[in-house]
Amino acid sequence: MKQLFASFGVKISNFQSLCYNCIEIYFSAVTPSSTGGQPVEAYYMARDKIPYRKSTVVILINTILYKSVIVLLGVTGMLIFPKLIFQNGWLFTTLMLGGLILNIIVILLFSFLIYSDTLPKKIMKLGIRLLSFFHLLKPEEQQKKTEELDEVLKDYHTCAEFTKNNPKIMLKSFIMIFFQRLSQFMISYFIYRAFHLSGYSFLAIIFLQVAITQATDCVPFPGGVMVGETLTLQINKLIYGANYAFSSMLLLRGISFYFLVFLSSILFVIYHFIGGKKKYDRNL
Repeated sequence: MKQLFASFGVKISNFQSLCYNCIEIYFSAVTPSSTGGQPVEAYYMARDKIPYRKSTVVILINTILYKSVIVLLGVTGMLIFPKLIFQNGWLFTTLMLGGLILNIIVILLFSFLIYSDTLPKKIMKLGIRLLSFFHLLKPEEQQKKTEELDEVLKDYHTCAEFTKNNPKIMLKSFIMIFFQRLSQFMISYFIYRAFHLSGYSFLAIIFLQVAITQATDCVPFPGGVMVGETLTLQINKLIYGANYAFSSMLLLRGISFYFLVFLSSILFVIYHFIGGKKKYDRNL
């Protein structure tokens, strides 16, 4: 995130970058289908006076790259370990494929929002009409807001075109996110080895964790917590055996989810009260 902002001429600190991501993690965990993370993240960026036309592009690109990593790993796992991935019942398979399809749809939709010349304008103008229809925007203000929107979209597309014409930035960000996500999936393997178990390879355990993540993405519950833990317990019975399934699930979810959410909540509270002191020029 810091790298993407820097490419647009906006400098943020390592602490800010960490806190923005923690805000996204925390609110994604407590809202249906993880929908609250990006809007709240955008709010705090706006509070720091980061130009929203730039913050929007960064958030969308970050989401596209994250989803792309999950799709890449998910499809790779299905190709390398088809029997292992598809042997866990029709419900798990349905949710996993549904999550894969949903992630692909999100990637395509967000890509259109970034690089399409007409779709963002149509969506925003529709929003202006809706505001006018519900009398939240005065008729005499509609033309002014439309003109302001056109100016914003010009800068928005300038940022989008910059990423399109500089693929090295996108590739570097993709590689960073790839290894960041891989490090989280590796936790299950370390727990597996800590129990002195063997039989499943490193890659097999990694791709099973990816399948759980995809299946969880398909469920419209707050953060998919209940479904995530149920699926984790089901897969852990396969990997760890019945004796270690529950304890391994507690360790895995405790380290990779609850600890992360707890830490993110603390950093969110800290940043809420002490962050945002440095303001940025909207004309950057």
